[in-house]
Amino acid sequence: MSFTPDPNPLPYAPIPTARPRYVWVFLVINVILFAAMTLVGGSENPRVLILFGANFAPLVASGEYWRLVTANFLHIGLLHIAFNTYALYALGRQVESLYGHPRFVTIYLLSGVSGAALSFMLTQGLSAGASTSLFGLFGALVVYFYRHRRMYGEFGRQQLISLGIVLLINVVLGLTPGSRIDNWGHAGGFIGGAALAWFLCPQYVRADPFVEVFRSVVRPRYELSNGYIADANSLGKQILPIAAFIVGLVALIALATALQS
Repeated sequence: MSFTPDPNPLPYAPIPTARPRYVWVFLVINVILFAAMTLVGGSENPRVLILFGANFAPLVASGEYWRLVTANFLHIGLLHIAFNTYALYALGRQVESLYGHPRFVTIYLLSGVSGAALSFMLTQGLSAGASTSLFGLFGALVVYFYRHRRMYGEFGRQQLISLGIVLLINVVLGLTPGSRIDNWGHAGGFIGGAALAWFLCPQYVRADPFVEVFRSVVRPRYELSNGYIADANSLGKQILPIAAFIVGLVALIALATALQS
């Protein structure tokens, strides 16, 4: 089946969305690990955090690179996990619904690693939290509404303004003395999520099986058909950009290791 690009498909049919699934998986993992850390000795105990895989530059530089992944599922204190749980519930469901399951998981995991890698390169402290991945989801939403600003019109413009305000508030909070917020981790997550989303962003097209079959015979008139909106993009179509992103991450981690050493 072929697809006909449509710069403004909303008047004809609803856009395709996915029912959130992996958001709940990540939420459960975060809660289970937080409960386990609490039982072992407390989520604010540095030894417990290191034991469970927090991001700590000296250990990562010594070869424990798996911490750049595990740190994104750990939280320091009840307030930390409560805030990130709500943020993941709100942001995650929206991004997974729009991008679909494979692209959502890719953005969440790889943006989390990109945030942890930048934090590893530029800080020495102990850090953990899903906020690196959450900022990646935030970047994915910004890219989505920017790429589809014509389709959404005024609503899209308002969404971009709202996202910009939230981003500004987070930057101000992160720069507040004594905040203990990993600003470099947030920045790396946002940049990684936005970069990935630029390639993985849904590409909406208008399609109708009946019209496509008779395209060579008649001129399609979608307003008279039972057309539907399809997403012509997928994770499989963006393998090369994803591979390039991973190569860039490896190079960043290698550079960070050299600097920390």
